[in-house]
Amino acid sequence: MISSESLRPAPNGRKPLGKLAARLEEVKNPWRQVSTLELSHNEAARLATDALLEHGEREYRRVLSEERELNFLSPLEIRYVTRHATKACEDDDGGGASGGGGGNGDADAAVSELTSGTYFPMMSDEDPPMLELGWPETPQRHGPSETQIYFQRDKSHNVKDLIRSLINKATKVIALVMDVFTDVDLLCDLMEASSKRRVPVYILLDHNNLDSFSETCAALDLHNTHLSNMRIRSVCGDTYCTKSGRKFTGQVQEKFLIIDCEEVIAGSYSFTWLSAQVHSNMVMHFSGRIADSFDREFRCLYADSQIIECFSNPEDEGLPYYPSYPVMMAPSGGMGIGPGLDVFSDR
Repeated sequence: MISSESLRPAPNGRKPLGKLAARLEEVKNPWRQVSTLELSHNEAARLATDALLEHGEREYRRVLSEERELNFLSPLEIRYVTRHATKACEDDDGGGASGGGGGNGDADAAVSELTSGTYFPMMSDEDPPMLELGWPETPQRHGPSETQIYFQRDKSHNVKDLIRSLINKATKVIALVMDVFTDVDLLCDLMEASSKRRVPVYILLDHNNLDSFSETCAALDLHNTHLSNMRIRSVCGDTYCTKSGRKFTGQVQEKFLIIDCEEVIAGSYSFTWLSAQVHSNMVMHFSGRIADSFDREFRCLYADSQIIECFSNPEDEGLPYYPSYPVMMAPSGGMGIGPGLDVFSDR
């Protein structure tokens, strides 16, 4: 519930304070009674975000002033939104908004007519891509899940060595979701597993950091022929979209490694030299029934992934290209096996 103080009309008929502004005034005042925690949607924040996407930072701040709301975006977040803002017509051939232009016309001036009715675009009715290299049948789980936590400051355990050891012992499948991947040791470990031991390797990389991985491969003179039995695709976060089609997409900040659908490493560790040598990280090593949750999450992310042109394999020719759709249904709990596995099929 919103406090009665914030709902009371302001002097001179002004709007009441926005949710965040009222909340801040409440916690700053030691004499004011604390209201019930409010977890619902903030309409003023949505209007301001739409204004930022449509017209830039100046309009964003004007809407905040009009709605009597706090500036809830940091400079870093404002730069991210404006830098990654696109129009629907830039991503879709001819589809999307009919407004065109740069958003300066009279028709675009009314923010209320351009605000998003929903945060996310519609789901696709296309079939998701296949896990064509195969996926192992999930083993029967007996007993409780096990979890071990490793902090990089604890020098008795080396996080990178733990990851390399798990990759080295994989025999069925390796599935990786990573934000930044530039570590040559780990790349060689995955290549050795896929090409020498013939372990299928699936890699999903955050779309905003693809250049780092591409530059690493170029520096090592790696080509598709060196990446056999491996699928490397890009994936992104959710998409915020206004009614006019102006939108921006978030990043995938999940980082986890699945080994044979039996063990999982997840945490803050990125596959970079800096993470191994100087950054402070922690990872969790899971085994048992909890691995099924990561299995399902990887399938959802893979279904939402895109082919990376420079890493597309000759075997991929003829396979459909699937655009990215942020909201995907989770796969069913049954299990299956074999090449050409549909990521949403009963398993």
